[in-house]
Amino acid sequence: MNYKEAVQAASKQATTRGYEPKRAEWLLLDLLEWSLTDYVLHMQDTMPEEHERLYQQAVERMLTGEPIQYITGFQSFLGEKFQVDERCLIPRPETEEVLMYFLERLPKQSVVADIGTGSGILAVSLKRLEPSLTVYASDLYEGPLTIAEANAKLHQTEITFIQGSDLEPYIKQGIRLDGLISNPPYIDESESVDMAETVLDYEPHQALFADEQGLAIYRAIIEKLPYVLNDQALVVFEIGYNQGAVLKTMIETMYPKVQVEVVADINQNDRIVVFKWSA
Repeated sequence: MNYKEAVQAASKQATTRGYEPKRAEWLLLDLLEWSLTDYVLHMQDTMPEEHERLYQQAVERMLTGEPIQYITGFQSFLGEKFQVDERCLIPRPETEEVLMYFLERLPKQSVVADIGTGSGILAVSLKRLEPSLTVYASDLYEGPLTIAEANAKLHQTEITFIQGSDLEPYIKQGIRLDGLISNPPYIDESESVDMAETVLDYEPHQALFADEQGLAIYRAIIEKLPYVLNDQALVVFEIGYNQGAVLKTMIETMYPKVQVEVVADINQNDRIVVFKWSA
């Protein structure tokens, strides 16, 4: 069997199970760390026994609905590979926009924190792209922090990791911030009926869902901002497409001096809530 025949067979199986047939090709490329050009050049080659066994085992997992990123153990973010597994959320492409929006407006040598770091992609990418930053990253759960620490080591970035809920560990340690970024759980449980089974069955629910129509974690962070932010600190939240207006109202009601902006992503969905802190 050559590579093309193996992919075609897996594509048919995926279609039968109701999955996107292209997943079979993506899986092969990621497993072998090939580009599409590599595949085109080698598609007619006979698969070595090792590759055939590796691919078939991966296809079996794919056909259960398991995300490709968990099968291969990594996800790309801004052109770099990051380790992921079932302990953390799989990074989405939209989050790249959020990160770059934050970084482009952040002064050099700032002290910043990533709240709810998950796989650590935001914290690691910030430090990698702007080494002058002092970067903290926190998460409530030990599992994601283990992955985040592995990614920091992989990318040779120095980050201080803290375990704890929302801003509590920063308050306890007296850490003051010039910038805060967070992509917290923001999906309401009622929205789960519209979500793909591959997400619901495999990705950690504590990284997806939040109470108060998805607003609970935002509220917990926002209420404690005065205890950690320096004047004119930059705050950026990634949000759900329908949360911009309500979060803007929440923040401006709590802090009348703060002017909040809601920014759309490349698909014209509200994606970012941003403001500068004013005491």
